[in-house]
Amino acid sequence: MMPATDSGMQCGGCGSVNVTFDPQRRMLVCNQCGREEYYSRASLCKNSKVAFCQHNAKQFFADGQYEMAERFAHDTINIMLDNTPALYIIAFYDEFTRGRNNALRDFFAKVADTPLEYEEVTDLMDLFLSAPGSLGEYEPQVITVAATNMQDERDAARLCEFIDKLCPYLIARRPSINYMTEELADMYRELAEHCGVPRTCFALLKAIRENPDSPYRDNSFYLKERSSYFYEHFVVPIGKVIMAMAEIPEKDKFVRAYRKYAEQYRQDAQIS
Repeated sequence: MMPATDSGMQCGGCGSVNVTFDPQRRMLVCNQCGREEYYSRASLCKNSKVAFCQHNAKQFFADGQYEMAERFAHDTINIMLDNTPALYIIAFYDEFTRGRNNALRDFFAKVADTPLEYEEVTDLMDLFLSAPGSLGEYEPQVITVAATNMQDERDAARLCEFIDKLCPYLIARRPSINYMTEELADMYRELAEHCGVPRTCFALLKAIRENPDSPYRDNSFYLKERSSYFYEHFVVPIGKVIMAMAEIPEKDKFVRAYRKYAEQYRQDAQIS
């Protein structure tokens, strides 16, 4: 258990700082008047020590100083055991610095059923964008965390902004089309339907010609089976995403562009 000098807490009754905090039960006990107080996730997120440590952890992470970021992340969870941004930083450090395989996978599995405070979600999104190159394997999990916790219509613009920064970055760097699973294609489609995600849709359109598996890259349309596979498993799913776009001003332009790309592809691949 943590004394007040470490937690920055004081009794809500008498105001004494002679208190002890139990992070497991989120319970503050005043050693002067005996009062016991339960702290919710929201209350702990606003605790000054948590906010200070989390701010430093996030800043060091953004600067690529992962060892310092992890130290402050540990200071954060000493008070708030389930602080999600701090747990992400620790998992990231474990996987990419300590070489602990599946540390991030375990993190995403743990956080999947945890309703997050708004500030936790936005801080997580900022952390994701600070090191996006490491998240290719975890794109579905990242999207799930953001979308699940930002379902309110008022959050649509913030969610769209995040997706349109992360996903185009990942799409442009994919070494093949193997990443385009049915699950991920459905996620793209649902996001497009919800908030448009025009930059992501644009990145998908470009990938029809620029993904390393595209027959346009090496003029390999003569490989009929491979060309048909690319069409069925990449071009067609992208079309479903484009057609599902919300009624944003750019939608008609995207639909026309996709139809042009798809028609040209069918001609080049001799697909009837």
